[in-house]
Amino acid sequence: MSIIQDLDPDFLRARQSAKWSSFDAPVLPSNPAEMDFAVAPAIQAAMERVVSQQKYGYSTRGPGSPGALLAESFCRRMLDKFGWDGADPARVVVVNDLIQAVMSSVLAFSEPGDGVALQVPSYPAFLGIIAQSGRQTVCNPMRDTGERYEIDAEQFQDAVDEKTRVLLLCLPQNPTGRVFPRDELAPVVERAVAMDMVIVADEIHADLLLDGRRHIPFARMFPEAADRTITLYSATKSFNIPGLRTAVMHFGSDELLRRFHSRIPPMLLGTPASPGTFATLAAWEESEAWCQALIKVLEANRDHMLSRLAEELPTVRMYTPEATYLAWADFTDVRMNAVPYERLLAEAKVAGGDGRNFGPHYERFVRLNFSTSRSVLDEKLDRIARAVKIGAV
Repeated sequence: MSIIQDLDPDFLRARQSAKWSSFDAPVLPSNPAEMDFAVAPAIQAAMERVVSQQKYGYSTRGPGSPGALLAESFCRRMLDKFGWDGADPARVVVVNDLIQAVMSSVLAFSEPGDGVALQVPSYPAFLGIIAQSGRQTVCNPMRDTGERYEIDAEQFQDAVDEKTRVLLLCLPQNPTGRVFPRDELAPVVERAVAMDMVIVADEIHADLLLDGRRHIPFARMFPEAADRTITLYSATKSFNIPGLRTAVMHFGSDELLRRFHSRIPPMLLGTPASPGTFATLAAWEESEAWCQALIKVLEANRDHMLSRLAEELPTVRMYTPEATYLAWADFTDVRMNAVPYERLLAEAKVAGGDGRNFGPHYERFVRLNFSTSRSVLDEKLDRIARAVKIGAV
């Protein structure tokens, strides 16, 4: 029996989380990066201790504080799980979430009008950060090889210039689920170093590589770029605790951290609430077996979804995600008289991720979340199949 426990739709709606509350029944949500599973037992126990011991006061600071323990736990995890011995607790900044981390990094290392480069399709919040900060988006569209999406290094070389100050990487990539090997990233990194860019490596899905793949932290993969790299990491996605708002930023050098704080005062960042810190410690220190069991469930769900689509909807193209619980579905070859996202929402009552939010020219794509029970996943696929057939012209 799996230790991964499904949660049924009625229970999920009653929790009033954004994923299940943004749409009224009978819509089934299939976009937000949140899973429909119960959390690991150790995390639940940590939260019960918070309640029973009324841990609602201010968190202590300094050595031995929850924040210090979290920084040490992060570095220990980087070494023990990912083989990276370069993480230093003294260069860890604990923040509420990675959106805050990315925005503060962009503000710290660029000026209004400067460029921020990233691969597209991209997590929509990253595009929003660039726009809201008054920076310019430098898109590096990924190339469709017919088997997967790959980085177009030549386009990147041409797109960036001396005004491109930040490279934002998503490792593994959201929404395509790619795990980039060193040789694919190398030309991009070489160009970024030559142009003196700061590199922000979002590794929030690093725990969820599939099919036996192993994550290599960017700063370990490219030690020549480590001193200019900010590594972002959190338990919120992989351990399904996004509402607990806790993440870490690791700065690759003392100088990089000094530059950051010269532009972003520590008091502006605040500190996470104690429950998120305790939950994250329980995730990283006590819940690895749960995470490994989760990966098996995600692999099975992914393969089931791909098999059904290949059999029932062969015109919907979806490459096998190498990581995460998110899939990037291409409806370009489907004869449909509406934007796919809108058709699926209106006819199938399935709320995927609207491809238009992931960058220019992705209006025929939908992001789908397969981290749910098999019964809910099959219901989504049944509805999508019916809607595609009804919508064909």
